[in-house]
Amino acid sequence: MFSMDGPLWRALNFIADVMVLHVLWLVHSLPLVTIGASTTALYYAMMKRIRTNEGQVTANFRQSFKANFRQATILWLDLNFCTTWGGTAGKVMLAGCSLLLAPCWMTLLYLFPVLAKFTGSVYDTFKNALLMSVRHLPMTLLLTFLWATVWLMLAIFPPFTGLMLISGAGLTAWITSYIYIQVFRSYLPNEIEEDRKRTDNEWLHKD
Repeated sequence: MFSMDGPLWRALNFIADVMVLHVLWLVHSLPLVTIGASTTALYYAMMKRIRTNEGQVTANFRQSFKANFRQATILWLDLNFCTTWGGTAGKVMLAGCSLLLAPCWMTLLYLFPVLAKFTGSVYDTFKNALLMSVRHLPMTLLLTFLWATVWLMLAIFPPFTGLMLISGAGLTAWITSYIYIQVFRSYLPNEIEEDRKRTDNEWLHKD
């Protein structure tokens, strides 16, 4: 139990990685315009950590942040454009977004995880995020429920705020990444086989 390969040590390592990813997300989000890139990197590192048990979360985060910086920043700026553009045009765009609130939210849920996992243009990323959110509607509803629960806990349970301050980004990415992994496997059959072989090898190693 207390060995380097024991369950306790593995659990402590994972908790440490969750907190490290939270700090990395905060630091890389400080300019605000880089929130999209840092969120993409967060999901890339977390999904890889869950799938492979690989502990290189810092290196994986920085690799994804650099690789997806341009597209993620464009996506983030597009999302914020209508809220920062003043005048009549801005009000028209806000009204349009209000009418499309549900599709916008569904797309946002998948946008940066899709960018973290798949290669494509900005348009393709938007399109695929929306299509996946509709095709996998039960998972989309589950994601919505999880995020609603987080906001509710923040409002009614003060100790939860402290937990979110020290690990919030990593914690929410950890919980939701399991859902994204299941969704993305529908489009990545080779990944299923890789995970199966990895699991088999782990059990053989234990034996």
